[in-house]
Amino acid sequence: MSKIVVLGSLNADLVVSVDHAPNGGETLTGTGFTVHNGGKGANQAFAAAKLGGSVAMLGRVGDDDYGRQLVRGLESVGVETQAVRALDGISSGVAAITVEASGENRIVVVPGSNGAYSEEELERDAQCFAGAKVALFQLETPIATVKKALKCARDAGCITILDPAPAQPLDRDVLSLVDYVTPNLSELALLTGVGLSEESSEAEIIAAAQSLLQFGVGKVLAKLGERGALLVEAKGVERIYAVSVKAEDSTGAGDCFNGAFAAAFSQGIDEIEAARFACSAASVSVTRAGAQSSVPSLKEVLAFMAR
Repeated sequence: MSKIVVLGSLNADLVVSVDHAPNGGETLTGTGFTVHNGGKGANQAFAAAKLGGSVAMLGRVGDDDYGRQLVRGLESVGVETQAVRALDGISSGVAAITVEASGENRIVVVPGSNGAYSEEELERDAQCFAGAKVALFQLETPIATVKKALKCARDAGCITILDPAPAQPLDRDVLSLVDYVTPNLSELALLTGVGLSEESSEAEIIAAAQSLLQFGVGKVLAKLGERGALLVEAKGVERIYAVSVKAEDSTGAGDCFNGAFAAAFSQGIDEIEAARFACSAASVSVTRAGAQSSVPSLKEVLAFMAR
């Protein structure tokens, strides 16, 4: 029985490297092409499993080569994929990404099978929450499905964790089903309507997080990058500091954080230590390129923390 259930997206990231982006009607010769396994749900399931969690993934892929590759990638780290079903007549989710030599990127996401993960499809998977300790969600699948899944998880006695990304407004009916919400600064700003930036003070961030508690969220675990994290709840605030590292690529760092937090928390580690573990895992991940490819092993994170 898996202790962590992750419901979310699986995407194939098709990355084309170019000197500069083409103009309308222009054809260019690219300098490189790679395909990476991605999708916020799959990234978080992958991270949680690689970092010691017992994980089951719930999602949809197309009956195509990309879908089969995405499933194999999860299984390579021990994720249970029985509830990752292939749908006929629709493609797997893909993200077409053009990366210029300057580092600027342009991304077109086609949700495909992720967008077809309906409430009716969820009914086939609802039993997966039974016996799990933690249920982890994001917002790359239909919000109605996420809301229904949150209810299923709560009814099954799971601790619910929501990564509110990609950022979008959420109503009280959704937020009241969440035990831990894990926004970054831009997501926290959108959820609360409070203007925040990298220059915002800790007091301003805390005030915004406290306002989010009024919508029924249990606790806010705000991800602040190199500044660490803040755990804000009704009874107070806990600061979790990050170790400074030389960052190469922040892609997937937030997903690594969430997967690491779920992995540690599901094993009985208290929330503060789980958040410290998550900050450390994310810090290691940004020293490497990619999303799933940058996730460190449990041994690497423990060694980093010991330093």
